[in-house]
Amino acid sequence: MGKTTPETRRAPFILITGVPGSGKTTLADALAARIDARRLDVGALCAAEGFHGAYVEAMDTHELREDALLDRMEEVLCEREAHGEACVVDYHSCELFPERWFDLVVALTLVEHTSELYERLEARGYGEKKIRENVECDIFQVVVEEAKDSYETVWVRSNATLDDMENTVEEIARWVESRT
Repeated sequence: MGKTTPETRRAPFILITGVPGSGKTTLADALAARIDARRLDVGALCAAEGFHGAYVEAMDTHELREDALLDRMEEVLCEREAHGEACVVDYHSCELFPERWFDLVVALTLVEHTSELYERLEARGYGEKKIRENVECDIFQVVVEEAKDSYETVWVRSNATLDDMENTVEEIARWVESRT
């Protein structure tokens, strides 16, 4: 199996990251449609291909079989690269992915709109502890700092409103168009 790198890609690979409830999937779907890119929802891939391990009650989540996930993602991304396709990936974490996979990382935040994040997580049925942990994670910019520590090109964008999302999609689309 080959390895995908920025030097061999004809179209960009973009990672959208942020805490749960930050609007990653909605923005990634809109962006993929706007720039005619393929989508890779890492959470859905984990569920579909059994990359979740044992349930960890204290964390209210499942362990992740990282090696198996990374191997499978490499295959998928190499396939996209071979077809010259742009790819938009979304996941709530970013530090586990190799830097060479992405040309741009966009970290979404609602740090100035914590009540909106709270409401989104509550609507998903998250428990109070998990809501608090995710809101605190966003307030302290944990995902943003992970992205900045792991990747060269990171954009941090607020995603509290539909206007925020549309502006971010258009900004990324202009960036993609400037590369061609």
